[in-house]
Amino acid sequence: MATQIVPAPVSAEHTPVAPLSPAAAEALAKLERAFLPVSLVRAVTRYEIAVEYRDRLSERRATTWTAAEFGSFFDCGPIFEESLRALEAAGRLDLIAPARIASRYRRAASTCRSLAASADFDGCLAAQDEMAMCRCQLADAGRLDLIEAAS
Repeated sequence: MATQIVPAPVSAEHTPVAPLSPAAAEALAKLERAFLPVSLVRAVTRYEIAVEYRDRLSERRATTWTAAEFGSFFDCGPIFEESLRALEAAGRLDLIAPARIASRYRRAASTCRSLAASADFDGCLAAQDEMAMCRCQLADAGRLDLIEAAS
């Protein structure tokens, strides 16, 4: 006698093979809502990478960039637009807030380095305050990974 294979349910919206209690069905539905769709994860990841790349290039004088770096710098614009469109359509622009904060942190760090090089230590204090504020916001969001290499 052949074994009958019963397909597993694909989500909480489908009737399960075995009856689930209402609490278990609600827990499964809540778990499914907790995970982001791949398209949003992709949009956030591309946005974060493009922001960091743009910030890293912006720290250097444009006269030192290679032709490929110029091309990549300008390619960041369409990546930002595509990511923002996808996140806005899903109503999840909040997902890129940490990347924007990390960008502010990197700009403040760059400013602090140039001010320190020119012995403007008072100006450095303002940049360090900005860095500290950004670091606290990223720590609260659990996203220190966005600046750990810079800190």
